[in-house]
Amino acid sequence: MRIEPLTQAHERGGFRCGVPSFDKYFRAQAGRDAAKSLAAIFAGVLPEGKLAGYYALSAAAVLLPDLLGGPQRLVSRYPVLTAARLTRLAVDKRHRGQGHAAVLLADALNRLRASPVRPMAVIAEIPNETARHFLEHAGFQVLLDQPNRAFRVLQTAPNREAS
Repeated sequence: MRIEPLTQAHERGGFRCGVPSFDKYFRAQAGRDAAKSLAAIFAGVLPEGKLAGYYALSAAAVLLPDLLGGPQRLVSRYPVLTAARLTRLAVDKRHRGQGHAAVLLADALNRLRASPVRPMAVIAEIPNETARHFLEHAGFQVLLDQPNRAFRVLQTAPNREAS
């Protein structure tokens, strides 16, 4: 499977992942969001040209206490951290069980790590229990006060040796 930015050339009409809001978004809104730079949408394309799945990323900022689930001692002098939102990750029902979701997630995380302005964390939407299990297995932690979202730290502060 190759993963590439979504374009008008991708046939989205037959895509069905089983989450109606994700299906509707992909068919009707994803192209507009990508064109307006509101989100970066990437499509997983099979060798025969069919769409196996997609994911959508957008920028976010998060307050460190919100991410940690309450009033915690700040470990940074910057209380607001850069983050990315994985607003959608979906695999067409016809292509489930083949590891495509893991490949899409790995691609998303790799793209974020390679970004010149790397986010400290990624926050993912959890539309159902299947997604929750998948994300937890991939190292995400459910936000305590927002059970429909999970986060994963992408980078930690670099170690600095004393001068």
